[in-house]
Amino acid sequence: MVVVIPAYNEEKNILKVLNDLNSLNVDSIVVDDGSLDGTKFVIENYIKNNTAKNKIYPIFKNKNEGKSKALEDGTKLALKQGYKYIVYMDGDYQHKPSDIPKMFKTLEKTNADAVFGIRRYNYIPFYRQISNFLASMLMSLIISIYSKKIYFFRDIQSGFRIIKSDFLNNVYFGEGYSVEHLIALQLAKKNAKIVEEYIKIEYHPDATSHITTKKIFDVMKEVAKFVLIKKQ
Repeated sequence: MVVVIPAYNEEKNILKVLNDLNSLNVDSIVVDDGSLDGTKFVIENYIKNNTAKNKIYPIFKNKNEGKSKALEDGTKLALKQGYKYIVYMDGDYQHKPSDIPKMFKTLEKTNADAVFGIRRYNYIPFYRQISNFLASMLMSLIISIYSKKIYFFRDIQSGFRIIKSDFLNNVYFGEGYSVEHLIALQLAKKNAKIVEEYIKIEYHPDATSHITTKKIFDVMKEVAKFVLIKKQ
């Protein structure tokens, strides 16, 4: 198992993520997406002084290319290294690595191919609750029609997931913030069994959201474009 972590200007948070993964003895691929702060230095210094058994593979980009590209590059490296399971989580420490064992247990117990994290609504800001509910309902419908199989997602925009690597070969990651939606579409098309598990989420002061109303509309446009092209 390996964790793929996109990180952009996360000098205040990435060390906590790596420390937690260290305590779990879980390997990681951390993708510094052209950060303008000290993220690269923190990662390099941590690797230099890391005495744990877990492996850390860094990818340092010269410029910011977006979350989807960061996840794509991290996934390619994970597949190249032969990992059977790939975990996706953000580098801002809103997701907690301590949830990984619980999620993996759910995946094994249900004999699933992927487990998606569900953020409890009482921890999510109200305006995000509304947008997340609408996006999850809409995407559940689109994915069910696209795959010709019933799927119901309660938190389609959650980026905390564990997926069997066999289902991630030749996956299209898209652009920007549509990556979670597009991966769900493609997993469903491959008849993957997808289950959900509740996770902790912390919207702390050092975590900055890059989601805007425009980006939400861009996500919907790209999903629609993907579905229409694949149907042709």
